[in-house]
Amino acid sequence: MRKVVSLVGMLAVLGGCSSAAETDSTGETSSAIGPGHVRYTAAQFLALDKAPIVIGHEGDGENFAQWPTSKPTDPTKPINDTVASVALAYAQGASMVEIDAEMTKDGQIVASHDFDFLPDYTCINSYTLRDLKKKVPYIPTLDEILLAAHVANLASPHISGIVMIELKTPSPLCDPGDVEEQPFVQAVVATVHRNGMGDAVMFDGFSPNLVAIAKQLAPNIPRELDLDLLQLLTPAQVTGSGYSVTPITKAFNPYGLQWAEVGPAGGPAIYRLPGYTDVTQFFGTAVAAGASIVDAEEDFIGTAGAAGVAQFVGAAHSLGMKAYADPAHTVTDFATFAGLGFDGAYCDDIKGSLALQPKL
Repeated sequence: MRKVVSLVGMLAVLGGCSSAAETDSTGETSSAIGPGHVRYTAAQFLALDKAPIVIGHEGDGENFAQWPTSKPTDPTKPINDTVASVALAYAQGASMVEIDAEMTKDGQIVASHDFDFLPDYTCINSYTLRDLKKKVPYIPTLDEILLAAHVANLASPHISGIVMIELKTPSPLCDPGDVEEQPFVQAVVATVHRNGMGDAVMFDGFSPNLVAIAKQLAPNIPRELDLDLLQLLTPAQVTGSGYSVTPITKAFNPYGLQWAEVGPAGGPAIYRLPGYTDVTQFFGTAVAAGASIVDAEEDFIGTAGAAGVAQFVGAAHSLGMKAYADPAHTVTDFATFAGLGFDGAYCDDIKGSLALQPKL
């Protein structure tokens, strides 16, 4: 926590932006710093010709809170997706940090992983920000995350303070009418611009719909499209893996993909995602969405094998895209992903993995 406080204190002497506390319509104090310049940009980060790059995974690495005590699984690290975790990731040397965005009932954007509902299956969008903070005090707003990133961006001697904001796909459980995609992305984009961070963020997600909306609303903000093995399976294969799957017709489907709602057998549907007939269709969608990066999840990497991964990375590079891997739980994972040709990886062990990253 001291690192976070010291970073915030630096704002007074950095210049280029000023700190301003505002009270929003919920009565919560906003940490938005207002319009300002950044020292390092997402475009500069993407232009780096060095690899592999270490990216903070959900801040300083995956470290979930134990429900309902809110105690971290690893007491030596901050809970993932918190301001303390993000600030620590930058302090340890990560140039970019990934966090997960969700929306509350009153349209506020918060950082929370992994779903848009809590472990008790209550939806984040069923709470106002005030009530959500009462129930889960450690969940931060995107404003607070961006403040920590902006401070690191201005203070670091090397490229830093870049944020990858994962646009989490609304679940059938919490968005049964399938109406939240547009307002969700609008609220995220508005929050980014309100904090003067439009040049220092990127967007990613498994839903090409969310990436498409981001492209429309903020065309200058780079985008990443993510791929999970689940999206390449047939309905029969998904069912055989112990899940229920229901193909659906999406009203908004700019890339003509087949969508489905998926959940554990006997449980609620928790995924609403498109499927791809093959990796070629995935890349076609990434091109149409204007993605600068494609990301492969560990389940895809493990199934594709070295030859399949080489084809994936090669296809990305032939299209002028970077290829990232997600996640590297250990330094060994990071070394493996680097050996497979990935340009970077989302890391849980930032400090250890940085020993393998070229000096920026």
